[in-house]
Amino acid sequence: MAHDHADIAVDGSATTGVEKVSAHQLEEGIWLLLRSPLYAMGLAAGDTIRILDHEVDAFEVVARGGNVAAQFYLAEWGDPRVTAEAASSITSMVVAAGGRLDVHTTGPMVYTIPIETGFPAIEQIFAEAVDAFPGAQWQYANVYDLIAGEPLNWWE
Repeated sequence: MAHDHADIAVDGSATTGVEKVSAHQLEEGIWLLLRSPLYAMGLAAGDTIRILDHEVDAFEVVARGGNVAAQFYLAEWGDPRVTAEAASSITSMVVAAGGRLDVHTTGPMVYTIPIETGFPAIEQIFAEAVDAFPGAQWQYANVYDLIAGEPLNWWE
């Protein structure tokens, strides 16, 4: 399947920034995400989205792909040795749970994990990762509403 990149507003408005996310265009304005975004919240690989306004790159989710996106942030950004060690360590745990590393930078990383893995298992992986890399933090990217903080419940 050939792919391209969908331009997605980071916070619903292009004024904050736009992220180019690896995607396959299904039809005009409709995209299947092939990777979970690093900065655009509320999405994960496998989701189908509709770009609502090309001027601001606003989007809506048409269908969920059944994946959780988890963002992991190292405290020591820019240290290639720490980044490589963290990516290797965390990725091996995520792969064992059926997931994958989608985006890898010298600081933040994004993982895609099937919802079937379950929240307790996902949280255990990242709790161990935070313990192994002091000062690191992680968060779900597509589990909670960004404004209200309530669960999105798309998995029910």
